[in-house]
Amino acid sequence: MYVFPGQGSQRKGMGEGLFARFPGLVAQADDILGYSLRELCLDDPDRVLGRTQYTQPALYAVSALQYLDRIAAGEELPGVVAGHSLGEYCALFAAGAFDFATGLDLVRKRGELMSQAPKGAMAAVVNLDQERVAEILAGLPYENIDIANINSRQQCILSGAYDEVHAPEVRAVYTEAGASFIPLNVSAAFHSRCMTDVQEEFARYLSGVELKELHIPVVANCTARMYPTTGYADLLIRQISSPVKWYESISWLMSRGHTDFHEIGPGQVLTKLTDKIRQEPLPAEKAPPAPRRTRQRPEVVFMYGGQGTQYHRMGKQLYETHPAFRDAMDRCSALYEAANGTSLVAAIHDSTRRGQDFDDILHTHAALYSLGWSLTEALRAEGFHPDAVLGHSLGEYIAATVAGVMSFEDGLDLVMKQAHLLKLRCRTGGMLSVLAAPDLYQRRRDLFGGLSLAGVNFTGASLGNFVVSGESERLADVRAALDDEGVVAVRLPVRYAFHSGVLDDIQAECRSLGRAVTVSRPRLPVYSSAYARQMDDDAPEHLETYAWDVVRGRVRFDELMSTSFRVPENHYFVDLSASGSFVNFLKHGYGPDYRGAFAINQFGNNNASMEKLCEGLRSVTSATAALV
Repeated sequence: MYVFPGQGSQRKGMGEGLFARFPGLVAQADDILGYSLRELCLDDPDRVLGRTQYTQPALYAVSALQYLDRIAAGEELPGVVAGHSLGEYCALFAAGAFDFATGLDLVRKRGELMSQAPKGAMAAVVNLDQERVAEILAGLPYENIDIANINSRQQCILSGAYDEVHAPEVRAVYTEAGASFIPLNVSAAFHSRCMTDVQEEFARYLSGVELKELHIPVVANCTARMYPTTGYADLLIRQISSPVKWYESISWLMSRGHTDFHEIGPGQVLTKLTDKIRQEPLPAEKAPPAPRRTRQRPEVVFMYGGQGTQYHRMGKQLYETHPAFRDAMDRCSALYEAANGTSLVAAIHDSTRRGQDFDDILHTHAALYSLGWSLTEALRAEGFHPDAVLGHSLGEYIAATVAGVMSFEDGLDLVMKQAHLLKLRCRTGGMLSVLAAPDLYQRRRDLFGGLSLAGVNFTGASLGNFVVSGESERLADVRAALDDEGVVAVRLPVRYAFHSGVLDDIQAECRSLGRAVTVSRPRLPVYSSAYARQMDDDAPEHLETYAWDVVRGRVRFDELMSTSFRVPENHYFVDLSASGSFVNFLKHGYGPDYRGAFAINQFGNNNASMEKLCEGLRSVTSATAALV
């Protein structure tokens, strides 16, 4: 496989011999950049090669040309490609995501934006495990330092505000722990929360670029797993502020039989890192392989929804009539009351607020988690169990709990603490659901400027549904404008701008909440809307990254459905959201072949809808017993 280096590998003289072999591409580069690529790389007369806005396009161009040169010389196409930070653009170029000129223009813009970021700093911490680096960082009185790169078992890069990274106590505490602390010669805090504004601006620029289907597997920096073949723009966007998981990426590839790594680009940085990783790869979880299942019936998928689906008195009729549901809700309410001093059930069923928005985050976060868990317990009491689970936004925590990744108690505790964190630290905002094709968001940047694309639920033949998130005033303006244009848009009962940069102030604390949770290997397949794929069986050591991505990353439900559920007759979907929203998504966005039923919604008879759901489950599970 081929690996491409990132910023820091550049050197004067790089690319010698390449430029003469690709005169047409070099001419394109000169037109795009507005200066001579050859002169910059070979001579650097103005001594600017080390500046970010020049380094990134130069390094991309040299690595891409070297790749083309090797292919032209007769080398076989690589089976897998990966790139470190900036190098990921070279990997994507090799995989067919864009042509040479488009990739160069993207990294030109990326470098330009990063060079304009507020002053930051980075430092290498060597001879200390990542876990210890993170533990020390968590104990420091600084909120603007992140782990930006995990390069090998004992090499991490810290990134953050200049004054914090260079604070004497930061160096002191790491050197006292036995590490070497090496400040890096950079001007900005790459791959940290300090890049949030850059990330948002780059996202707007990227929205105008067509990204093509990938023809070679590419490993993503921010997930250490493969890119989807299409619909992967958010991974490029997230990469700007997310850590580069190089150690995990190479270890994961090695565990899957990839051993032959070739570095394409100037220098040998990645070659040396690979040698270190070979000696001490990240251990893979050891577990017996999952038994093969010969399925004589559809896979039963329990689906869990998130913020925006809640309402007062949700599930009340079922609470009054179904013992298992009531017992589970009471158990949730008791834990909630022990932590908060009030009854959760009473808050949900408050008859005095009927018809009003149910939008107090201290209630709704726990209420939605408890409802999904309790509906699952009710179905279990009826003899129905999921073959797989699917989460959508907050619903991902419920899905993970049902799959056994974390305990019910830890899951509820996590969402309660997250709610308090949101209430305390985040400014209010909101979310707007738009009934239109999602490309409207890309086409009308004049209209949606300042708002984030929070998620896409479906793209139908004549209708679609996407959600935008941001400041309340902007949402009101956009809603009014859409109304004037005849586009239906509904303000969700949510006071916070989930899945947008408004939440970035709580990233460290949110990740810390996930880090505190004990996790286990999932007992069931877990389909994630945040990652648009089935989660790997080897559960992470903690939920640090996942807990954050669930609320901050884009909800990619449409991509998940198109990649994981291509054959609808192989699945039966059980909608355990509060509003029956998934059934509506399936009906309007995916067609009648996608079968399923909801447990409750705000309009009908809960008991009747639950019985209808059970009838449907009996019909699809009669061929063989459900798998647990």
